Amino acid sequence: MYTSFVVFLLVSAWMVAAKDIIITVGGNSSGDGTTTFQPQRVVAELGDNVIFNFTQGNHSAVESTFAQPCVPAHVANISLNGFDSGFHDITNGTPPAIQPVPILVQNVNQTMWFFDYNTCGEGGVGVINDNESSTETLAGFIRNAVKLNGTNTTDSSSSSASSASHSATTSAPAPTSSSNAADRALRVGVVGALPLFIASLFL
Repeated sequence: MYTSFVVFLLVSAWMVAAKDIIITVGGNSSGDGTTTFQPQRVVAELGDNVIFNFTQGNHSAVESTFAQPCVPAHVANISLNGFDSGFHDITNGTPPAIQPVPILVQNVNQTMWFFDYNTCGEGGVGVINDNESSTETLAGFIRNAVKLNGTNTTDSSSSSASSASHSATTSAPAPTSSSNAADRALRVGVVGALPLFIASLFL
């Protein structure tokens, strides 16, 4: 009984400590792509939710890789199933939209690089949980994005796919695959189930 109570307290404390971290998307009225995501760099812990809050303009939040900043993660590496908000076109009178990215057990120690299709080549990128003492820094990621100018030059087949995707979706929302949506739903569900699962181990 005592063990169950201790576990309950620990799980409750974990749930209370979890927080929402807001990244505002679309504040780049100055034409500076690096202001698309504010802030560009966040640190999130297990249980936190990173929430992309789309407030103005036509933007997206798509997970990528450090080497290929403006290419969706699943295009750069088929084994990755990164988040992809699709486009959100927010104009006067349009309510803001959000894209939550939960920090779960399987991704808590991962660096998640991300970009906006429309401003990536101008530095419209950001990162969750990077290591600024490593060689892969936010500044380097921005330089890569600007240097590649929204394309991928390291792999011709991926570059073609990325360019086609970019040009096809700049005026219309990019579709989110059902597997991505299902994976996000599963991961969100895990957040709610995890405390109960942990507690059940001690009952």
